[in-house]
Order: sequence, then structure tokens, then C-alpha cells
Amino acid sequence: MQESRIGLLAGAGKLPVEFLKSARERGETVVTFALEGITNPEVEELSDEVVWIKPFKLGKFFKEVERRRPAKFFLLGKVEHKAAVDLKGLDLKAISFLMKLKDRKPQTIIIGIIEELEKRGVKVANPESYLKRLLLTKGEVIGKPPSEEVLEDLKFGMEIAKEIASLDIGQTVVVKNKTVIAVEGIEGTDECIKRGAALAGKGFVVCKAARREQDMRVDVPTVGIKTVELIETLGGKGLAVEAGKTYLLDRERVETGKIPVLAL
Repeated sequence: MQESRIGLLAGAGKLPVEFLKSARERGETVVTFALEGITNPEVEELSDEVVWIKPFKLGKFFKEVERRRPAKFFLLGKVEHKAAVDLKGLDLKAISFLMKLKDRKPQTIIIGIIEELEKRGVKVANPESYLKRLLLTKGEVIGKPPSEEVLEDLKFGMEIAKEIASLDIGQTVVVKNKTVIAVEGIEGTDECIKRGAALAGKGFVVCKAARREQDMRVDVPTVGIKTVELIETLGGKGLAVEAGKTYLLDRERVETGKIPVLAL
């Protein structure tokens, strides 16, 4: 084990990039395990070593981690859950791994990977201290404050989103006039918003929540300018996220937008 080196499995999006920036500021040496066609190529510039792996080749991933044995390991960024359903593109190790799980919910899969890594002597750690600046505090509003009507919908929707997230179905709900219009499933946040907007028309809100007992090592909710702009484009009126448990990317751009983002 190399005590001075940490490891990162980087999925899609900007969150792994933000983690790597923080690690560099701390002077840490990072080996990044990147997924071909999924991971942001910017990790190349911010990592001391990058190991590219084809998605869902779990056998190679474990071998490469064992070979380097970082002192701590982190899992960040989105990886599509669909492969766990149809098993396409998975290697024998991944199929065997899935077959042993009690179910194939996102949290079950990620916890299973954590357990496999820790069996190999690699400790999976909480990345929160690297990303603290991205967490919103309770009551914080980014952008223009919401109207009273929008605020009521956001509060209503957040309670529903917490229940859905705790069941590990999804993290996002679309609400209009205190009516749940759409619930996120396997399709992901943006597709859920599109479906909700098509059903609700203009004036909807979006709420994204963490599990009630959120393990900050596992699939922490994340939003950024792409989601905010999508809501605005489709006629939405606001976005609520869970305070202290949701990472906000692109804060400066979100602040200048027309959609209020509220931490509840």
C-alpha cells in the first residue's frame, strides 16, 4: 500500500473533477480509475496517473486497484444503472458480483463494490471534506427567491423526494400544485424532468433529495447548471435540494440564472 497515494473511481460529470482539484490543492497524489466513454477527459490533467477501463469490466478494475493499493479510495460521478438490468457489456466478474447481491438497487451495488474493495485491503472513504464548498446550508437560496406558491410546492415535493430516495427508487420528483407529476426511475434526473414537464406543462418544480440515512460515500445527489437550465427551458419555476447532502456544481452560473435553487 502506498500511504501517500489516494485512488478515485471517476464516473460521469464534473464532481470527480472538483474532487481532483481539491486533492491537488492539498498536495495529494491521486491515481484515477476512469471509464472509457463516461469519465470527463479533464481528469487526465488533474491526476498523477490515470487508468482507463472499459465500463462494467469489474475484473480488470479490481486487478488494477490491487496492483496500486492506494491508502484511501473514493467513488464519485454517475454511472448508468441500466447495465445491471440487461447485463450487456459486463464481464464474468461483474455478472458474478451482481448475482450475489440481494437486489440491484444503486445503493446495494455501490455498497457491494465498497465491500469488495475493502476485502482487498483498500479503504473506501467519505469525500465530503474535499467537496465541502459544494454543499448548501439549510435555507440558502441561489438566485432569485421563489414566490410563496413555488415555495409551497418545493416543500411538498421535498418530503416526497426523501421518501422515494430512501426507497432507492430515484432522487428526483417533479411537482405542480402539490401534485406529484413524475418520479425518477432508472432513466435519471434529466429524463425525469423532461417527462414531468411534458405531463405538467409550465409552472412545475423539481425536488432532489438524499436518502434519510445517506452514506456520503454512496451516490450523493448532485446538481449543476445543466439541470437548472433544463428546468428553465421547459418552463419550470424552481429547484429544491437537500441541505448538507447535495453537491451544487457551477454555482456562479446558477446564481445568475432565472430559476431559484433552494436548500431545504
